Amino acid sequence: MQQLPLEAADIKKLRLRLLPFFAFAGFSGLIFAFIGFAVLGKSKDPMAFDDIAVYVFIGFGVIFFSVIGYMIWAVFADLKRGVKHRISGMVTNKRLNVHHSQTHHHNTSRNHSSKTTRHYYLYIDDEEHSVDFKHYNKAKVGMHIVLDKAPKSKMTLAMELTGQEVVDQEAHKLEGETNDKFLQTTFPDVKLTPKDEEVLKNIFKSQQKARYVWLVPTLIMLVTFLANGLEGLLILFFPVVIIPAYQLFKIIRSYRTYQMSKRYGFKRGVPTIIEDKTTFTSNRSKSAQRLKTTIGVITVESVTFDQLQVGDRLVVFKPQYGKQPLSIMTMEQQEYYLY
Repeated sequence: MQQLPLEAADIKKLRLRLLPFFAFAGFSGLIFAFIGFAVLGKSKDPMAFDDIAVYVFIGFGVIFFSVIGYMIWAVFADLKRGVKHRISGMVTNKRLNVHHSQTHHHNTSRNHSSKTTRHYYLYIDDEEHSVDFKHYNKAKVGMHIVLDKAPKSKMTLAMELTGQEVVDQEAHKLEGETNDKFLQTTFPDVKLTPKDEEVLKNIFKSQQKARYVWLVPTLIMLVTFLANGLEGLLILFFPVVIIPAYQLFKIIRSYRTYQMSKRYGFKRGVPTIIEDKTTFTSNRSKSAQRLKTTIGVITVESVTFDQLQVGDRLVVFKPQYGKQPLSIMTMEQQEYYLY
C-alpha cells in the first residue's frame, strides 16, 4: 500500500461527496424539528408522551446525527490530511453482501417496512476492500488493478486496470478464436450415471418443495373462501386463485420434465467459459460461491470454487429436458456435481 498526495480530481470528488451528506442532514433536521415541535411540543394531553418517550426520541436523534456527523468529519479529515492510499495487486475474489432489515411501525396502517442494502467488496491479493458497484462490476477475478481510496471515509477515488497493455495481442487474438471455436463445439449425449440420477432427483425435490411452499397456504385460503360461501370476494382477492393454479401447473410440468429426463437416460453437454467469480453473503441465507459463465451464473461448492479460475473452459451437463445443471466438467475430465 502506497500513500500519495491527493490530486485535484480526488479533492473534487471528496467535496462533491459532502453535498448529499449536508442535504440529507438538513432534511433530516427539518423532520426531527417538525416531530419535536408539532407532535411532542404541542400535545394537549400531558400523559400522551412521558419523559421516557422524550428521552428515547432525543437519544435516537443524537445517535442518528452522530453517524451523519462522523461521515462528514471523515471526508473533511481526508481533505485536511491531503493523502490517499493506493492499493495495487491482483483481484483474487469478489464478494456481494446483501443485508435485509425490517423496521416496525406503531399506530400506522403498515406494521413494518423492509429495506435491502448491498455492499460490494474486492479482494486484492486476498485483502478485502469495499468499493461501489461501478468498480465491483468492472473488475474481474484475475485482473491486476490499482485502487485509490481515501483513508478515513474509505471512499473509492479511482480504479485502473493494469497489465492489459503488456498482453501479447497475437496470443490474445488466438485465445479468443480458440474460445469461440470451443463454444461452438457440439458434445455427444452421455448416459446418465447413478450419481446423475440422484442429482436429478434432488433437483426435482428441491423444485417441488419450493412450489408447495406457495401452493399450500394459498390453497387453504381458497378452500376457506369457498367453504364459507365467499366466492364473490375472490374477484377482489384474485391472487388466491391465480397463485395455486399457477403453482399446480408448475408442479405438474416439473414432474413431467423429470420423468421424461429419466426415461431418456442421457445428459447433454453445453460448452462454457468462466468469465468471473464472486462470493454471495446475506444475513438471511447461507453463503454461496457463484461462477459467472457465458451461459449464466452457476452456484458451486467452496472447494470447486477455489479450484476453478477465470478463463477455464467447462462442459456443463444438463438433463435432456431441463435447464438446471447436473454437473460441470473441466478440460482435465474432472467432474464436479452441483447438488
